[in-house]
Amino acid sequence: MTSVESTPGTPGGTQAAAVPGPAPGPQSGPVPLGKAPAARRVPLDVRIADGLLAFLGRITGRMRGTYQAALLRIGFGSVFLATLLREFLNRREIWGDQSPWSPGMARQLLSGIDGVSILLVRDDRWWFELMYVLAVAATAMFVLGWHTRATSVLFCVMVVSFNSRSILMTDGGDTVLLLMSFYLMFTASGRVWSLDARRARRTGLGRSPGPGQELGVFVALFAVVAVGLLLPWWYSLIGAAVVLLGLWRLPLELEQLRVAVVAAMHHCALFVIAAQVCVVYAAAGLFKVQGSRWQDGTAMHYALNLEYFQPWPVLSGIADGGAIWGTFIAYLTVFTQVGFMFLVFAKKAKYVVIAILLGMHMGIAVLLGLPAFSASMALGDLVFLPTAFLLFVQAQGARLRPRTLDR
Repeated sequence: MTSVESTPGTPGGTQAAAVPGPAPGPQSGPVPLGKAPAARRVPLDVRIADGLLAFLGRITGRMRGTYQAALLRIGFGSVFLATLLREFLNRREIWGDQSPWSPGMARQLLSGIDGVSILLVRDDRWWFELMYVLAVAATAMFVLGWHTRATSVLFCVMVVSFNSRSILMTDGGDTVLLLMSFYLMFTASGRVWSLDARRARRTGLGRSPGPGQELGVFVALFAVVAVGLLLPWWYSLIGAAVVLLGLWRLPLELEQLRVAVVAAMHHCALFVIAAQVCVVYAAAGLFKVQGSRWQDGTAMHYALNLEYFQPWPVLSGIADGGAIWGTFIAYLTVFTQVGFMFLVFAKKAKYVVIAILLGMHMGIAVLLGLPAFSASMALGDLVFLPTAFLLFVQAQGARLRPRTLDR
């Protein structure tokens, strides 16, 4: 007779026989090798959509490159302001009524290339003097960052007007300044290192449009310029209507859209500025490669011995240090310019490339007497500097500044 062991909790006191089989629920034991479940593959269209959304969120989100934009604003504005102040005594001979390039000749040339100049609206001297004073004032306000959105438009109008008035007297530096003045209109160059940023810190007011904000000032200046240019009456009517709209704050939804659009324009403009600098260097380097003087290394010798470009003949003679030195500088210049667009995106090599180019521009400014051209090109290089470096320079400048200036 077989005895049966009783187990508590079982009916009849008997234990049921265990039937082998898979246990319900997830397995807690180790997964055998080679038996891992395959990861679910994300469809290609979903990955493309996620990447596009991430890209849009990056360019419309937090604004980047504000310190670089502010540096370009201060730099290019200062170059144009220094040019206006330096040529103040010669202004009429260069851009005014006493210029050999008469207003009629300028209009004839601009009509063929669809050019414009606010200086050619009238031939009166008082108009020229008024526009000259306005150019100095608008450029100074742009450099200081006072209502930067509005003054950036006036700055671009003045740069284009003065460049187009005597187009045959310009050089490569003026062309770079002309392009950058247009690009800077679309950047948020007044967010830091400006009177706008100082006012925002002191008052705590946001950047949304409203009474006394940038939009109202911008459209008011637009209306004034439209009337001054003697445009059709409906231009002024549109400007007045926008002035009235600018006196009211935007709804929340439109304000969010405006912020996203402003951020996107800022990032795209900085990208275009960086691409423009790369194109300029690549074109300059490729053109040099085609020249026999750059191939045999004698280009530096001939450039330093041009009498018209010798403000300091003694320094030019010292810099012309022989065939080996001239060949080294010529080849270094060509390789640096051609490879700039590739090396500038390297983490450490870009600092070496930027240092070489800044030294080259300094040499051109001193030895060849082209300070405006050198300054314009050097400022374009600074857009590639990282924000951490600019903040470090700002901290060092604040440490060296006297305490009395902070009060």
